Amino acid sequence: METIMFKEIKKHFATDDVEVKRSDLYKVGIKYSRLFELVHMLRDQYDYKILNAITCTDWIEEGHFALTYILTTLDRKHTFMIQTMVNRENTQIKTFSHEFKQAQIMERDLHEMYGINFIGNENLKELSLENWVHTPPLRREFDTLKFVNNNLTFREGRDDNVDTKAETKRLRALKKAAKEAAKKEADKKAKEKAEAQKPKDEELKDGK
Repeated sequence: METIMFKEIKKHFATDDVEVKRSDLYKVGIKYSRLFELVHMLRDQYDYKILNAITCTDWIEEGHFALTYILTTLDRKHTFMIQTMVNRENTQIKTFSHEFKQAQIMERDLHEMYGINFIGNENLKELSLENWVHTPPLRREFDTLKFVNNNLTFREGRDDNVDTKAETKRLRALKKAAKEAAKKEADKKAKEKAEAQKPKDEELKDGK
């Protein structure tokens, strides 16, 4: 079935960007204008009826987002990744929420994190960020360090400026030392117990 499917995709959508990543995982690159057509074909003809995820990668140097729609067959045995490129400036694309209900929250997340406007999705309200007025945080031009320095402060009474690697190393050393000390103490008690038992064993032996 896969061979027939690949041939049909290559012929019908004029693309050779079809890749078998594993025996159960396939990927195709396609123009955005043909995206819905391909998704409908996979859903209606090849049983890819589950939308698992919509992912986004910011290719800022090329000026676009790479959106990947991940579909799975009903029996969960095969997965198809469909990747398409969209302009990253004032991105407005059609929603998939009418075809897949779960797309609504996926698009809502991408809208919040990348600023993509999904036309037709009526629920693009805040999901994780509250009263966010800055550049969407997963866009590559968002300066995380600058944002933290300009908008956040360390809570009084907390030492949040420690070197995390050094602190982790210190805590591991303390844990190791405590473990070794506990072992030494256990060995010491076992030795003392054995020493205390010797006279009793000798008395029993003499009594026999």
